[in-house]
Amino acid sequence: MSQITDITSDTAFHTHLSSLPPTALAVISFHTPWAAPCKQMRTILETLASSYPSQSPPTISFLSLDAEELPDVSESYDVTAVPFLVLQRGDKVLESVSGSDAAKVRDAVEKHGGKGGNTGKLGLPPALETTPRQEEEGEEGGDGGVNGAKGGGGAKNLSGYAPGANDPATAPEMSGNAGQKEELEKRLGELVKAAPVMLFMKGTPSTPQCGFSRQLVGLLREKGVRYGFFNILADEDVRQGLKEWSDWPTFPQLYLQGELVGGLDIVKEELENNEDFFAEFQAAPKGKGGMAAPEAQTQPGSRLQVFAAGATAGLISRFCIAPLDVLKIRLQLQIHSLSDPLDTQSYRRRNISRFGTVETFKNILRNEGVTAFWKGNIPAELLYISYGAVQFSTYRQCTHLLHPLRLSNKAEAFVAGAVAGATATTLTYPLDLLRTRFAAQGPQRVYKSLRSGIRDIARQEGAKGFFQGLAAAVTQVVPYMGLFFGTYETLRPRLAGLSLPFGSGDATAGILAGICAKTGVFPLDLIRKRLQVQGPTRAQYLGGKIPVYGKGVYRTGKAIVAKEGWKGLYRGLGVGLVKSAPASAITMWTYERALMIMKSWDSSRDAR
Repeated sequence: MSQITDITSDTAFHTHLSSLPPTALAVISFHTPWAAPCKQMRTILETLASSYPSQSPPTISFLSLDAEELPDVSESYDVTAVPFLVLQRGDKVLESVSGSDAAKVRDAVEKHGGKGGNTGKLGLPPALETTPRQEEEGEEGGDGGVNGAKGGGGAKNLSGYAPGANDPATAPEMSGNAGQKEELEKRLGELVKAAPVMLFMKGTPSTPQCGFSRQLVGLLREKGVRYGFFNILADEDVRQGLKEWSDWPTFPQLYLQGELVGGLDIVKEELENNEDFFAEFQAAPKGKGGMAAPEAQTQPGSRLQVFAAGATAGLISRFCIAPLDVLKIRLQLQIHSLSDPLDTQSYRRRNISRFGTVETFKNILRNEGVTAFWKGNIPAELLYISYGAVQFSTYRQCTHLLHPLRLSNKAEAFVAGAVAGATATTLTYPLDLLRTRFAAQGPQRVYKSLRSGIRDIARQEGAKGFFQGLAAAVTQVVPYMGLFFGTYETLRPRLAGLSLPFGSGDATAGILAGICAKTGVFPLDLIRKRLQVQGPTRAQYLGGKIPVYGKGVYRTGKAIVAKEGWKGLYRGLGVGLVKSAPASAITMWTYERALMIMKSWDSSRDAR
């Protein structure tokens, strides 16, 4: 007579399945201790199991799992309600049954496992008559919800708005008399109002202890929602008391202004019906490095408005910082040795170009006029818009593809970010090359117009001419992501408690991480610029006659160090770092104003 095997860990579950013969049928039952129909299912399965003889090797095996205690297993089978039965042979799921209907369960088991022997006096009990709690989370197709999850991949594009790695407590401390019912209820009333958005979850935002909590945290972070949290695993009184107090038996639970919204399913449904559901609680839109401008507090509009406002902000931001960009490129293309005074004097005597930031700036202004600071701005504007569109689309697609691998949030963000950056860099690289070449030409123009530049490069250098230095550009993506994430995650816990005039500790960590990452990969950026001006026109750019470098990033870098010293790899670094701050500030300021104007237009049109 077969028996039900109770599984208590992920390892035990996978070990048991792998020990079964490929032809054996596994009957996997998901339950929770609080759902009454699960007791009915247990009786049904015990009756069925007793009708099959014990064999070695087994031909059928009955397993029982607590869906809440083994969330990763539950999530892998898309368990959204309990009781939930899965029939599996080998690695293939044959059928699933939701609910405790005895006839359906018996038919499914006998269909795939054959009929057992006589059930004797036990018989199969009828289905338990129950009245499901209304609006209960995750009840579709079953008798009780399991954490409100629908399975599948929750968004995990994590921003900087959630609690930090230290996860400081956001809820009132438990008093000494919290064990008494009155005191507990009073405390629960305070807890749900501890923050405008309050999340009761298993674990903490940085280390969720169940898949459903992890998905809801990711969803809140993707929407930029500021929220407080409470780890119900750390307090059994709150865990059990909140179920009764809110009349909601599962976790996670989300509260807005002290009112229960529900779990993951309910939150998803609310967002499907109204994408601005969290508008009142969203943080300011994020800029580079996941930072938000302190003054940016307007509420987000529609997707089209956000896209249009973002594009407008990008165009204006690029226009404003174009002079710094041109100055940086001119500095990067100067080839005299910074460690050899004789070479510097010779460079000055030949009057090829002024060197140093101030002298280069004066030289451009004196010899080329103020408009020279916007050379290459058209391809730069196109580059900015195209790069952002490709990067955003690729990142989202990549996170969806990576989700089944169940990587950590940090690992998934790193991999998706690196892939998105490399893809966007490659597809938009011709615009980057054109921007560099136009910014590098002096009073004697190398290309008369953008159209003639494209035509001349195609005719003289072929298609590969548009991708000179691509290897250096792509190579810098991964180390940049690594340096940025590594520095940010190291500094963020240490700076989390700071409140500075120019931003929070998170913002400060983002700024410092950006500086560290840009400094670390700057030599690759300089090598890219040098390679971008290779070809038949290289002698016509300012900065001196650019040498012909050997093929590859390494040989080019080696040649630069041999001629100019290690300092040569960091020409223009100061300007490159300085331009980041105004670029972010202008972007966020313009974004807010553009979005506000577009929303006012919509309001005026609706009022007519």
